[in-house]
Amino acid sequence: MKNILISVSGGRSSAMMARHIQTDPRYKDANKLFVFANTGMERPETITFLQDMERHWGIDLVKIEGVYSEEMGVGVKYRIVDFGNMDMNADVFSSCIASVNKGIFHGLPQLQAPFCSGKMKKEPIEKFSNDVFGKNNYITAIGFRKEDMPKRISWPEIKHDEKRIYPLLTDFPEPVGLRALGEWWDKQPFKLGISSRLGNCELCWKKSDKNLVETIQHGTRFVNWWRDKEKEYGQTAFRGNKSIDDFVKMAAMPQTLQIDFEDVGEECSCGI
Repeated sequence: MKNILISVSGGRSSAMMARHIQTDPRYKDANKLFVFANTGMERPETITFLQDMERHWGIDLVKIEGVYSEEMGVGVKYRIVDFGNMDMNADVFSSCIASVNKGIFHGLPQLQAPFCSGKMKKEPIEKFSNDVFGKNNYITAIGFRKEDMPKRISWPEIKHDEKRIYPLLTDFPEPVGLRALGEWWDKQPFKLGISSRLGNCELCWKKSDKNLVETIQHGTRFVNWWRDKEKEYGQTAFRGNKSIDDFVKMAAMPQTLQIDFEDVGEECSCGI
């Protein structure tokens, strides 16, 4: 366990994992690389949370963004940014979509083509980590919780995984769940300033219909962004072929009116 990549999403679970790896004696001699990949659609509260991780814990968090080309044969690259110059207008997301559309594929990320997490998180982080440690010369720490089992990970998979570790599941007397996570955060000097339901990307198409409506009601900067993308690419990213304006209309309904939300979405996870 010489080199460890710690992929920080901007949520509470990955932040707890990062602090654990930073301070736990079993990782004392490891070379630790803490990385956050920005999509440009992260909530401002998420960025403040990351700043607090640096300020209160002294974590050396590397912030990167994917760099994309519309030229055939040119893959995903990355650039290192800081809090002062990182994208907050989803320009990274726009460039990613344009790059994916340079070939025969045409469209937005959606259930049948969920490319955004891979292109904006996984590939830039892996390329950066390969440059730092060398290809296949590190393991990756993943912040799965008890609630992620067995849908996203199982004990046999954990046991036989030689490239990834799952500290919140393996390093504690019992796997860390939401209750233990909340109790741990109650003892920290800062908090994530929004409900976990609202993070990280403001209008992620993976969110449930109810969650998207709640996000719009709470306030979001990206309604017009999605309108422009739907017009540009001639389709929507959201489940059930719903447009962003369908969600805007639902969000404007009186709160006393019960909406029948059939879609429960999926775990909105943008990590490596």
